[in-house]
Amino acid sequence: MGGHASYRVTHETRYTYAGKVTSAHQLAHLQPRNTSWQRVVHHAINIEPQPAERADGVDYFGNGVVRFMIDAPHDVLGVIAESVVEIDAHAPDVAAASPAWEEALAPPGVWGPDTDLEVEHYRVASPMVPIMEESIAYARPSFAPGRPWLDAALDLTRRIHAEFRYDPKATTVSTQVSEVLEHRRGVCQDFAHLMLSCLRSLGLPARYVSGYVLNDVPAGEQRLSGADASHAWVAAHCPVLGWVAFDPTNGKLADLEFVTLGWGREFSDVTPLCGVVLGGAMQELTVVVKVEPLVA
Repeated sequence: MGGHASYRVTHETRYTYAGKVTSAHQLAHLQPRNTSWQRVVHHAINIEPQPAERADGVDYFGNGVVRFMIDAPHDVLGVIAESVVEIDAHAPDVAAASPAWEEALAPPGVWGPDTDLEVEHYRVASPMVPIMEESIAYARPSFAPGRPWLDAALDLTRRIHAEFRYDPKATTVSTQVSEVLEHRRGVCQDFAHLMLSCLRSLGLPARYVSGYVLNDVPAGEQRLSGADASHAWVAAHCPVLGWVAFDPTNGKLADLEFVTLGWGREFSDVTPLCGVVLGGAMQELTVVVKVEPLVA
């Protein structure tokens, strides 16, 4: 597959507090990630009130982060991240050859000097992505013995899209995978956690990807679920194809329409903005995301 796209992304977060906040310590994952298929041309974060301390860095997973502290009393916190990215098509063709899915399982025995930890630490459970028999049972129809890896993973992606309802009111950030399986509804974060649980429960490495999906589509085409907000999808590792991204919310491979912020084991590793405040017991959160295609 070929192709290229450029986007301007604006992500505005606004916390309005019921009372004065005297201090705030925050961690932001709002910088798109440079990868082999994505280049960050421009990135800036504007924070109001002005932080007393700010440090830009990289987290354990290699994602860009900003840590900041505000020590002036305030009743509104505004964070605006603006980025321009260039993306090359990178998803394999849906008919691409791949080995049997069992070949992506870890070989028996202990880790050795040649073990790729960048793959292996996405094979185990994490707090929001448990290893469960229920997840294995749900995944099994897609992963018949000997089925090609890409075919099986894409089938699971499409089944989640077809069998679960996108419902922003059905879940919260703390909803468990078992609840999503039971009620068959949720949002992109839930469907990503579910697919991760299915893959890891089978023994396959997969990671949570945070970012954005294009929300400006040509007339007559269907908008993708998850637009106008942060989006989440899954990248799974194949011994031949490498990391391949799947979007269970929309039942497709993730490619040119997707802007990658970062990745980790689950949502909590790449929360766009999180922290602690002193004061302001009640708060109202508003998030506005805009992804605009840029014409060369």
